[in-house]
Amino acid sequence: MITSSVYVHLQRPDNGEWVTVGRYTLNLAESTIESTQGYFQYAPSYLDAGLTWVVDPINMPRLDTVPYLANRYGGLSDVLRDISPDAWGKLLIQRAFNLPSRAHEYYFLTKSSNADRWGALIVSKSKNPNPAVASSPRLSRLEELLIELGLMAEQKPSQYPDLRKRLTKTPSLGGARPKATVQDGDAYWLVKPTIHTDVSNTALLEYIAMKWAKASGLNVAETTLYQDDVRTAVLVKRFDRTGMQRHMVLSGATLLQTEYPDTSASGHNHVRWSYPLLAQALRRIGVPECDLNELFGRMIFNVVCGNDDDHPRNHAVIWNESESKWRLSPAFDIVPNLILKPRSLAMQLSDGRWDIGRESLMADWKYFGFESINRANDYKSALLKSIQYHSQYLSQFDASDEFENLLTLRASETIALL
Repeated sequence: MITSSVYVHLQRPDNGEWVTVGRYTLNLAESTIESTQGYFQYAPSYLDAGLTWVVDPINMPRLDTVPYLANRYGGLSDVLRDISPDAWGKLLIQRAFNLPSRAHEYYFLTKSSNADRWGALIVSKSKNPNPAVASSPRLSRLEELLIELGLMAEQKPSQYPDLRKRLTKTPSLGGARPKATVQDGDAYWLVKPTIHTDVSNTALLEYIAMKWAKASGLNVAETTLYQDDVRTAVLVKRFDRTGMQRHMVLSGATLLQTEYPDTSASGHNHVRWSYPLLAQALRRIGVPECDLNELFGRMIFNVVCGNDDDHPRNHAVIWNESESKWRLSPAFDIVPNLILKPRSLAMQLSDGRWDIGRESLMADWKYFGFESINRANDYKSALLKSIQYHSQYLSQFDASDEFENLLTLRASETIALL
């Protein structure tokens, strides 16, 4: 048995200072990943200082020194899995450190840099926080960055070695596709290019869908598009950072107490991928009812545009210090499926139902902050009208004729069902 531990540090939402919020310990069996045990414990110094920010109000809500066992991800606490890399970042770490594909999540957490983590938490072997100043490339180097990301995706030699070094050292952000962060003043933008294996212009498609959702009245992360004769990339403004201040965030997977990806043999984690369950979790942590309405609206938009990649890690909450409450984050990663018209989404629309239809969409309306089913229907009707109206003007979002025609037709057909 190997015991490892790291200190967990939080950048305070009120003054930006770094404090030690707790300690994570892992008892890692040498034989199998499945026989591991990990736990998180709030630091006595954090409690003695009277600090009251709870880093995970669903899985670790009590501010005391009683350890919280980690029940998922081979014993890694959910909130630490949130700040660990996903498929793309893991791939870079595997290459850099020669790790096996089934290496424990702990190794990906500790071998990724604190400089580019999601949210306001970092880890270190020392009680002294080491946040690492973000070394993101400047926006002015975007073209070079896109070239380098393309070469990395194809496993080809570097053209810009300094960029390759930065990108390899900061692979903490989630997702399966190549990506990187660029800095423009106090703003940070997540750059996601179309790559050689894409069957369509994925970056353009995401940009169109995000702009369409925004125009329809939903709260969507700020998005812009880069295009030249060779490359296309969508740039999404990171809502978890403002200048040097990092903001507390939690993924929908953490709120739903589920894993993504679902690696269980039985697929049992998948049963908790649910919009109504997420709405109930949001209510438990004090999110206002207008955000529950918003979640309902995002579910409707995903149905209409055909975004079946709406899995739990593509939903999040963010801590609003001025309101002293958690809020639903801006929407992100809205990418319609162009290959097939989805008959279901990744998340359940109502209890036990993934199928797209009026009944499944409205069955659990009561969890989304509406006073009555009539109010829920009024909201749905108004949003559908807005979505359909703006689908007629997709060209203003730089849509190609192929995307415009397909999405407009899909919107009309789906809205007729709802």
